[in-house]
Amino acid sequence: MAPAVPVLAMALLVLGGLVIDASRLLNARGRAVAYAEEAARAGAGAVDLDAEGLAVVEEDARARVEGYCADASSAAGAGGTRMTCSWVGLEEVSETDRRQIAVHVTVRIAVPAGLLGIVGVRELTASGDGRARPVEGIDPADPDDPFHQP
Repeated sequence: MAPAVPVLAMALLVLGGLVIDASRLLNARGRAVAYAEEAARAGAGAVDLDAEGLAVVEEDARARVEGYCADASSAAGAGGTRMTCSWVGLEEVSETDRRQIAVHVTVRIAVPAGLLGIVGVRELTASGDGRARPVEGIDPADPDDPFHQP
């Protein structure tokens, strides 16, 4: 019975590590998706106001995404967490709407492992994708509106 105690203790530590680190990984995945979606929304705000229809200025969208990612990376870096944010590009909205106005961003978050370090796992990595597009209004602009700026 005596040799079984250390084996059981180690098994319980590994099991506890799986539970704790799995929850950390799940949390990192949620954060990666949230950061990616918010970065995509920031990029989708780069609407070309001079275009005839709804269009996104790719250079401005990319700059907005990179600006958001820089701010988010510095905020997410606590406790050994590393975040990388990547501009994927503009995509078609759907099969029926071929306009290239959907902004696509990918985020990867790496968090240090907790108890799984016992068995050699040093880092847990999660990733998330975000897509956003600007939405058109339902009414044309009213030139008599005091807030309308041509």
